[in-house]
Amino acid sequence: MKSAFFSIIITAYNSEKYIKQCISSVLNQNYGDLELIIVDDCSNDNTLEIVKSFVDKRIKILPLRENLGAANARNVALKECAGKYIFFLDSDDYIENNLLDMAKENLLKTKADVLFCPYYVFWENKNRFKFSNPKYRLAKLKKLPCPFDKNIAKGLLYETNYELCTKFYKRDFLVQNNIVFKNLSFAEDLPFYWEVLKKACSFSYLKEQLYCYRKGHKKLNIYNVVTYLPQALEYSMEHATDVKDIFYKKSAQMLNFWLVKTNFNERLYKFAINFCPNNGILNINSKILQLKYKISLKLFGKI
Repeated sequence: MKSAFFSIIITAYNSEKYIKQCISSVLNQNYGDLELIIVDDCSNDNTLEIVKSFVDKRIKILPLRENLGAANARNVALKECAGKYIFFLDSDDYIENNLLDMAKENLLKTKADVLFCPYYVFWENKNRFKFSNPKYRLAKLKKLPCPFDKNIAKGLLYETNYELCTKFYKRDFLVQNNIVFKNLSFAEDLPFYWEVLKKACSFSYLKEQLYCYRKGHKKLNIYNVVTYLPQALEYSMEHATDVKDIFYKKSAQMLNFWLVKTNFNERLYKFAINFCPNNGILNINSKILQLKYKISLKLFGKI
């Protein structure tokens, strides 16, 4: 039996409000040569029932008997993938109908290990879309040929967004390098991102924003941030030996973002000043610097 070109992975936990739109956005793609692997991470709402209501031979449902968390649930799904390229889709997001068409056309030409897909944001709490995507630095990437080697412009490559779900990954590349997710309940994208960038040989990008990333609807779990973000950064550091300056700059930006969000949690602040000495961590006593940082985030969305 011929393998599908794309393996789409959705991991879901208590996603009854959004999972139908998410799945439909995959099944309604103009390009249909795909397998859709849905892992239900032991939901206690109607998520699994909604998933089962879809009748499509391309769907494979993996209901877990215990809650493993998104990272481990994705590892379960990775073992089941047979497609040439893997794409992760969060259960509260969705994709535009022509994404897979555009992605396959690009990948057949470039044979890239990783394909970047720019996204736009839907702010749930404000009920509005934001189409600018400043973190992606797409204007700079457009100057590079497709595919491009990371040694051509490491600075541009490492400025790209770290979100897991805005990229296509060649399955053989992930398997051959044994790239899987660390057992983290927060920021599990980070070590995966840094390892992929270190080990991949070729990259490409799409020009259109075809992924809808939903924000403004999740409650902040300070314990998870404080506990797992430091672990994620320490894991990531192992894959950033060749780009230490870039790594610590991005780490400081991320830590500042979460320090502001957690009102300078004492434990996280102690980690930050030790992990990024002299590398731009906000002063806990400087309200002016913190205010400037908040304004910068609001205007430019950079972390």
